[in-house]
Amino acid sequence: MIVSDKDAEIGQVDLDGVLAIILTSRGASLTSSLISEAGDRNIPVMICNERFQPVSVITPLVHHNNQHARYEAQAIAKKGVKNRIWRWIIANKIKNQFELLNLYNSGSSERLKRLSTEVKPGDPNNIEAQAAQIYWPALFGNDFRRDRHSDGINSLLNYGYTIIRSSMLRAILASGLHPTFGVFHKNKKNALCLVDDLMEPYRPIVDQIVKKLQQRGIITLTVEAKRCLAAVVAADQTVIGSVSPMFRHMQQMTYDISELYQGQKIKLNPPQLLSELEVSAIVSQC
Repeated sequence: MIVSDKDAEIGQVDLDGVLAIILTSRGASLTSSLISEAGDRNIPVMICNERFQPVSVITPLVHHNNQHARYEAQAIAKKGVKNRIWRWIIANKIKNQFELLNLYNSGSSERLKRLSTEVKPGDPNNIEAQAAQIYWPALFGNDFRRDRHSDGINSLLNYGYTIIRSSMLRAILASGLHPTFGVFHKNKKNALCLVDDLMEPYRPIVDQIVKKLQQRGIITLTVEAKRCLAAVVAADQTVIGSVSPMFRHMQQMTYDISELYQGQKIKLNPPQLLSELEVSAIVSQC
């Protein structure tokens, strides 16, 4: 992939190491040859608005050799199966939130630990929202409000979530699943419902990086901050007894979800927070 500014070449990127292409500049353009090559390599192209929220996604038509069977199993999956998956997603998201607050000796961490054990299939009591009311002020201060339309820390979070969202989209496509048919999310205007479902337990890992950036006095989305946040998908995660990059963990998890839809008995492996050493290494790039 050749990156140019008018007629001047800025640099080249080896597509073998690209998980997704994210466009955030309103003046950027892509060639049809790059879009075609991205499709052949199963690389999604996400076009974002000024708040780094995807407004358009280009994905390959065929991305798995058993795509039809997996689509069908996903479409007819029983509600009980989806509810159990959603319980696992939310319980592990809150568990990671608890672990993060615990790293900073927050008095609110034990409340989150208790809430993580109270999640029921389908989360009918909306434990996720109860946890969020405790989590955000405990992590970033009482004056902080999570707002996708705000600047500052919120812009760092938005960008980090877009990074893991794009990586999760690629993982879902590679597993033969359709990104629109969610486990819980059902917004008819959202083409990425399943992506937004499955990325939930990974969000606290982005929060972990943003918290460290805040401690270093970085609360605006600089080029260096973007580089740090983009590095999160290459951070180490445990995958069935071995250590692999986070994007590999996502691929394994989405594959396991597809197996669950097809009636297999699978034990899902949740993502975990990064080690302090790895967080420091990532943030040292800023």
